[in-house]
Amino acid sequence: MTAFSKVVEVRWADIDANQHMRHSAYADLCTHTRLEWLQAAGFGADEFKRQGFGPVLFRESTDYRREVNLGERLSINVLIAAASPDNSRWHIRQEMRKADGTLAAIYDVAGAWLDLRSRKLIAPPPALAAILADLPRSADFAALPLPQSA
Repeated sequence: MTAFSKVVEVRWADIDANQHMRHSAYADLCTHTRLEWLQAAGFGADEFKRQGFGPVLFRESTDYRREVNLGERLSINVLIAAASPDNSRWHIRQEMRKADGTLAAIYDVAGAWLDLRSRKLIAPPPALAAILADLPRSADFAALPLPQSA
C-alpha cells in the first residue's frame, strides 16, 4: 500500500480570533491534501471533469488534540478507514501531526462518488478504485456493505 502525506504551513488566513488555527482551516487543509493525493496518484481534478463525476461528502468530523498556531508545519496523511467492496462508499481518515510528531487533530470524512449528469451515486472507474484500494488502512478499518439498488 502506498502511503501519502503532505506538509503544509499554517498561514495567517488559517488563524482565528483566539490566535490559533480556525476550525474550518482543518477541513480546508485536509481537502487540499486529499486532492494532492489523487493528483499524485494520477487522478486529478481534470480527470474527474473529463469523466463527469466527483466526490460527494455525507459527513465530516474533526477531533482536535493539540492547539495549532501560525507558522507551524503540519504533516497530513490519508488513510482509508472504511470502504464498500466496490469502493463506491468510503470513509477517509487524515491525521494532522506537528513537526515533532505530536498528533494535532484527526479528521474523518465519509462520502461516495456522484455522477454529475445523472446526479446519482456510482461506483468509481477501475483506475480510481485501484487508487483507493492502494491506500493504507486505518487500524480500525471496517468493510461497508454494498449499496442497495434503487
